[in-house]
Amino acid sequence: MKYILATTFLTTAMLAATAFVAQADDRNIPEKIRDAAHETKAVIVGTANHAGKVTRAAWFKTKAYLGDDMPVYREGAHATLAGLAMEIAELKRQTPADSPAYFRTRILSLDQQHDYLSKRLALLSHEELRERSAGSRYDFDRCVADLEQAVDQAANGASMFKMIAGK
Repeated sequence: MKYILATTFLTTAMLAATAFVAQADDRNIPEKIRDAAHETKAVIVGTANHAGKVTRAAWFKTKAYLGDDMPVYREGAHATLAGLAMEIAELKRQTPADSPAYFRTRILSLDQQHDYLSKRLALLSHEELRERSAGSRYDFDRCVADLEQAVDQAANGASMFKMIAGK
C-alpha cells in the first residue's frame, strides 16, 4: 500500500512539475507530453526497483543466518537462493536483447554464481554449518551476500538499458 501511495505521489508531483516547466519551453504540446511520460516512467521504474530491493531481506539479517538451528539455516539458505534465482530470471526477462555483450555475460555469471552456491550448500556438512565465524559456512555466507549485491547492481544496469532502449 505504501508503494502505491508513494508511486501516486511521485507521479502527481512529476506531472505537476512537468506542466510548470512546459509553459516555459519552446516545444509543442505532444513533445512535452511524450517527454513528461518518459521522465515519469523513469521515476516510477526507479521507485519500483528501489521498492523491490527493500522487500528482499538481506541474507545477513535473516533468522536462518542468525540462528544455530541447522535445519532452519538450510531451509533459509534454500529460500534465499530460490528468491535470488527468481530475481535473476526476472533480470534476464527485463534485459533488452540489444544490451551490450558484457552485460549479458554479467547476467550469465549471476546464474553460474547461483548454481555454485546451490551446490556448495548441498555439500556443507552439519559440522561445517556449526562454525559460523570461519570456514565453509563463513565463506558460503559471504558468497550469498556477494550474489545479493551483484543482483542489485545488475538490476540497476538492466533498468538503465531498458530506459535507453525505450528512448
